[in-house]
Formats: sequence, C-alpha cells, structure tokens
Amino acid sequence: MPLVVILDDRVTNRNIFARLAASIEEGVEVETYGDPVEALEALARRTPDLVITDFKMPHMDGAEFIRRFRMRPECADVPVVVLTVYEERSFRLSALEAGATDFLLSPVDHHEFLTRARNLLRLRRQQEIIKSRAFVLERELQESEQTREEVLRDSREQVIDTIPAMISAADREGRCVFVNAYQASIYGLDPHAAMGQDLATLLHDERSRRSRMLDELVFRSGKALPSFEEEVVDRAGAKRTFLTTKSPLRDSSGQIVHVLTTALDITERKAAERHLVHIAHHDGLTGLPNRTLLQDRLRREIARARRGDRFLALHLIDLDRFKAINDALGHHAGDELLNAIAGRLKATVREVDTVARLGGDEFAILQTDVARPEDAFELAQRVIETMAQPFMLGGNEIITGASLGIAMHPTDGHDAEELLKNADLAMYRAKAEGRDTYRHFASHMDSTARQEIALEADLRHAIARREFVLHYQPQIDLRTGRIVGAEALVRWERPGQGLVRPGDFLPLAEETGLIIPINEWVLQEACREAQSWTALGLPSLRIAVNLSPIQFRRQNVRELVVAALQQTGLPPRLLDLELTENIVLDNTAAVTRDIRDLQELGVSFSLDDFGTGYSSLAYIKNFPVNRLKIDQCFIRNLKTDPNDAAIVRAVISLGHSLNLEVLAEGVETAEQVAALRAEGCDEVQGFFFSRAVPADEFIALVKRDADAALSA
Repeated sequence: MPLVVILDDRVTNRNIFARLAASIEEGVEVETYGDPVEALEALARRTPDLVITDFKMPHMDGAEFIRRFRMRPECADVPVVVLTVYEERSFRLSALEAGATDFLLSPVDHHEFLTRARNLLRLRRQQEIIKSRAFVLERELQESEQTREEVLRDSREQVIDTIPAMISAADREGRCVFVNAYQASIYGLDPHAAMGQDLATLLHDERSRRSRMLDELVFRSGKALPSFEEEVVDRAGAKRTFLTTKSPLRDSSGQIVHVLTTALDITERKAAERHLVHIAHHDGLTGLPNRTLLQDRLRREIARARRGDRFLALHLIDLDRFKAINDALGHHAGDELLNAIAGRLKATVREVDTVARLGGDEFAILQTDVARPEDAFELAQRVIETMAQPFMLGGNEIITGASLGIAMHPTDGHDAEELLKNADLAMYRAKAEGRDTYRHFASHMDSTARQEIALEADLRHAIARREFVLHYQPQIDLRTGRIVGAEALVRWERPGQGLVRPGDFLPLAEETGLIIPINEWVLQEACREAQSWTALGLPSLRIAVNLSPIQFRRQNVRELVVAALQQTGLPPRLLDLELTENIVLDNTAAVTRDIRDLQELGVSFSLDDFGTGYSSLAYIKNFPVNRLKIDQCFIRNLKTDPNDAAIVRAVISLGHSLNLEVLAEGVETAEQVAALRAEGCDEVQGFFFSRAVPADEFIALVKRDADAALSA
C-alpha cells in the first residue's frame, strides 16, 4: 500500500491535497502534517513512497525539510514534490540542491497534480523492483563466488543446475575447461564437445576474443577483474547485456590454473533503467519531452549556438479555453485533446526541433538553427493557425486556440532559465492582449512582471492588515423604482496609492488563490453591515456577494456561508450569492448540494454575467439559481444594436419561463431603463441610478429613497 505524505502549514491546502492524493489510485494511504518538525519525527519511523511539501513554511522552509528527510538512507530515492507560488531560480535551485524531485506551481492544476503523482509513484515502484532484482542477482553471484571452488571440485552438474548465469573456465592456453548449459544455450553449443576447445575460435565473436585478452590479464596479475557490462549476441541474433566477472582459480599449491568467467544476464534490468530514464524525462500522457529534458536540450543548444552565428528560439504555448473544454467534456476528452495537440505540434516543426509538454495545457517548442528572427515569427504564426483548426473528439468538433510567447538566444536571454522566464512573460502578454496570437519578448515585460510580483506581495499584506473596504451599488425594482438591494463590491485602499481599481488586483487575486481570503472577508463584512442597516431602521435590503469558482473547488462554501450568517445575525433571505458560469460548468453533485442546502435556509443565488460564457439551456434548467443577471455588454448598445436588443429580450423571456427573476447590469441611460421596463425586466443596477458608493453614502441613498416613498 503506497504511502503519500502531505506537508503544508495551511489546513485548507492539506485537506485539498489529501483528497487528491487519495484518488491517485486504489489503496493509497495519506498522512498530512502542518509542522515540518512533526513530519520529520513521524517519518523517522516509516518510509513514504511520495512526499508533497510546501516551500514557504514557518520554522523551517521546504529546502531544509527535504535536506533532513534525505539524511535517512531509506529516503534517498523517495520522490519529493515542492509546491510553491514562487518561480524564481533561487527557490528552485535551493530545493533541487536539497533533493527535490519535481515542482508544482500554485494554484495547482488538479489534473496535473494527479498525473505527476501517478508517474512518480510508478517510478518509485519500478525503482524498488530494480533494487530487489539487483539484490537477488548480487546474492546469487556472491553465492556462486563463495562456492566456486567447491562446485568445481565436487560437481559441474550442480553449477549447471543452480546458477542462472553464463559460467565457463579456461586454462592458460585459452582452452575450455568447462562451460555450463546456460552459456551453451546462449551460443548454441554442445557443452561436452566444447571441452578442450579454444573458446575464441569456438565462439567466433568479438566478446570471445576480448575475453581471451582479459583472461591473460588475470593470469599475469593474479587478481580478479572488476565487474563490467558487455553485450552478447545470442544464437537468435538478439542483443543481450551481461554483467561479467573474471576471477583466478588456484590449485592446492596456490598457483593459478584457470580463469573463471561468470556473466549474469541484466538485459531486463537495463531495459527497466532505460524506461526509468525515459519516464523521468518524458511526459506520461503525450510521450513528449518534459520540462527537465527540454531544459537539458536547451542548455546544449545554447552552448552549440555560442560557437556559431545563428539564433535559437524558445516558444512557450498555452492553450486557450482548454479548462472550459476539459470541465465540460471530462478529463478523458481533455487527455485526448492534449494528445491530438501534441501530434499536431510535432507535425508543424522540423525533426531537429523539440516539442515538449511542460505540464497542464502548456507546451514548448525549441527551434534551433534560426537564421533570422523572422523564421521564429513564421513558425509561431504556423502554430497559431494550426491550433485554430477544429479537433474532432468522439464526434464533437472542438475548437481551441493558443497564446504563444517567444524568447530568442542570445538577444532575449543567455541561459536556459532566463529564456524560459522571458518566453513565459511574452506568452502571458499574448494572453492579456487577446489570445490566439504570439508575442516576442521585450524588456518592458520583465518590468511589468516585477510590478506584478510587488503587487502580489502587497496584496498578501493587505489581507493581513485588512486594507479593504466595501462599496455598495444599489439594485432597483423597475416596477416600483425603489431600492431593493445592493451588490457589495470590494475596494483596496493601498497605502500611498489610494483606492485600487478592482480590475487591477482581482485577476491577480484569482490567479494566485488570494481571492479566497478576500472573498471570505467580503462575505463576513457585507453580512455584518447589512444587518447593521436594519438596526438603523432602514428597510430590509438584499445584499449580493460574489463567489469565486476557486472557493467551490477548495472550500466548503455551505459551512462558510452558514458561519457568516450565524456570526452576524443576518437573516438568510437577505443574502444573495452571485455565481459565474464557470461555477455552472463545474456543476458537480457537491456544488449543487451545497447550493440547494443554502436555498433551503433562505439564501438566494444569482447567475452573474449571463450570456458571456458557455451559457447552455441544459445548465440553466438543472442548476438551482433564483435570478439571471444580464451582462452590461448587452445593455450598452441596447438601443442601437438590434442583436443586443434581441439577446436581452430572449434572456428576459428565458428567465421568466423558468420562474427566474432577471436583473440588468450597467444601466446608464433613461432610454435603457425604458426599454428594459417595456421588455418586463425585473430589476436594474448601474450608473443611471448610482455608482458603487461607500456604506455611509449608500445609507443616505436608502434614506432618501424611503423618504420619497413616504411623501409620494
């Protein structure tokens, strides 16, 4: 039963990785630890088959943990995967020097986690098999050496029957003293007819001639030769590998009279070793070179390029829309798509170029002997065009795309690490500028990346220092014109910079997983403030709070919401949770169950930005929501674009036919209000009524609204 150990100081991460590890294969045993010292004490008593550890931990970092873990001889070959949000070379080097086997970057792709873990456990098992076989072979060899003189003296038949190795002996003239049945079968000899014959003449192969020379060396030195590997062509013409030992045999007076040759067949062991080397350097799904082999080839090609006058180009390729396809059609279809993409990429490049899979939906191409930068740009364009062509999977036509970043040697980097980093920066620039395109690295990208690193660090501090505030945008009932609720929108008061726009930090928070603690605070604070409004005598207002898809994958949302309601005293009927269509695509039984449980408590759910993602009638029909929110991109041109008007009309009709309320976002003009009212839209929000405002301004709006209603 394989043992997988998870080490992470964060409880949420431990629970997530433990559940993933338990699903690697049947029978996996999982142990989790939050303290490196505690983990080392436990692992002093048993040896795991795989360790997955965080890098940044209190008291001891991942590198020091790995170093201490490796001190036990039994743990020298145990694979260790390091989880980290940091991609800097210093972090990787310190972990590798300590003995890390592999890396996973946070936020962790679950499919990549499972694939790498399965591969490493498979590698671990094969290593144990090889060790076991080597031990048995070594013991047999030792036994044969210990009993050699006795066997020769007592019975040649016993050697033939008990030793699974080629065994022969020759005298000073190179004549065969004996040859066992095993060796005779390899060469197709008659053991009895071989007696007294010259072995080199008898066997007619290079090994026999080399063996004769080595025998003479043993006779002259009087010492056994170190074991060595040699290839033998058997009588069927197949090549086999043997581990050969030559030792002197002495008579009763101590004189060397014969040389004994013992050769163990290690063909299977060598094949297993080659297989281990292959899987250590190749992707388990596509068979392409992995990141390790790519880096090795990149270093070799850089050294070669320095001796010439040509460029080499590194292309990093990230698939567009792959996650949505993988979630919608399942991991099996996702794997088929990755294999099809691998084949298409290999067909696009030359044989001298390398196509690699770096993990998840990220590939790379190492293009060598590039005469001019335009050659790299032309290949990138071919890749973009190739990836834009539909794939057929199980009768489904799948359309994905690719964003590609290029870094060239020597202009964009002088070593493998720098080229990988800069190609990655260029690839992210391509994604940010519209996808399905490529970008060549430029120096300002590195500056932008450094700014993002600084932003992430400040964002982490902002969570600890509670530098966030909530603004509230009123939601208006179109029938009465009254404020019936508000959407809580987070703002960051970054020290020295004022309010940071949500678009400048929320995407980064989503990417790094920091959105989880931010949204936890938003939920708690919004419920607290909404409950305080009731104490001020304001009408009961619904408060809308956004949830991230990551929360449903990493947290127990039901427990989180119930705790917020209980701690603040807000009635569940006044809480509306806004979901995106990505959560609908992740519509697992657990997600649906959590939502229905909360609805039974009185909490309502809105489907946000409806119509901008992968909207499907099947999803909406089966997914438990109370309200559809029409995205502002359809409202903006409602009066000027007939297509947008038709979409808005259809969404309102669809929502009402499913007994759902419909709210329009981004309403900015009286004409839009009139058109939405005419179509029967239930509620609206937007700048026409109010921007998102601080809590005190929102309270003033509600009071004016209530006073106006009383005076009407």
